[in-house]
Amino acid sequence: MLLTCPHCTTIFRVDADLISQDGQTVRCSICHHVWVASPVPPSADQSVALSDAGAIAASQFPAVTPLSAARDRLKNLWKPCLVAVLAAGLAGGVIMNRGTITAYLPILINGFDAIGLPIRPAMAQLQVTGLQASYVGDTMRISGGLRNRGIWRTHAADLQVTVRGADGTIMQETVIRPDYDVIDAQAESGFFVQLAVEAGREAHVTVTPLANRIAR
Repeated sequence: MLLTCPHCTTIFRVDADLISQDGQTVRCSICHHVWVASPVPPSADQSVALSDAGAIAASQFPAVTPLSAARDRLKNLWKPCLVAVLAAGLAGGVIMNRGTITAYLPILINGFDAIGLPIRPAMAQLQVTGLQASYVGDTMRISGGLRNRGIWRTHAADLQVTVRGADGTIMQETVIRPDYDVIDAQAESGFFVQLAVEAGREAHVTVTPLANRIAR
C-alpha cells in the first residue's frame, strides 16, 4: 500500500499487513512528521511515482514514543523561542534606554508617554555649573549652565531656582528651562533668570535640576 506524509507529501510504499485496522502511528523519514496511518485498499490502476529517497517499509519507521515526539516538538520550537527571546531583549533595551533614544528622536516621546512610559531627564548625567548671581537695583540676575557629563545626548531638566535669606526663609522661588531642550554629550546649556529681590539683603541662591516628566 501507499502512504502519503500529510506534511511534506512524500509517498512511501509499505506493507499493508504492518498497518492495523485501528491505525498505526508512523513517522516520515524525510520531515519527521508523526501521524496515524489507516489501511487504505489500493486501487488496481493506481500508479504513483515514489520518492527514491523516501521509499521505505513501515517496519523501518522508528518507534514513536512520547519522549521522541516531545523531542521532535522541541526541535521545531527552538527557532520561535529564540526569536521571542531576542524580541523581548530588544523591547526591554528600548524601554530601559528610552530617554537616550528620544533625545535623538524626540518624535517618539509622545508615543512612549501614550503607553504609560514617561520620559524623564537622566539626572545622574546632569550638573549645574558656573552659577552666578548679581544685583541690578532690586533685581537679582542669576545665570549658569546645565552640563551633560554622559557619553550620550540627554534631555535637559527643568531647574528650580531658590533664593533664601540669611535666616533660611525663601525670598523667591521659580522653575525655569535651560536654553536647549536636549544637551549633547560633554556639552552644556546655559540658563538665565531675573528675580525681584531687595538689594542689600544677604541671599543664598540654589539651582536644582528636577526629574519632571518631559512632553513635546
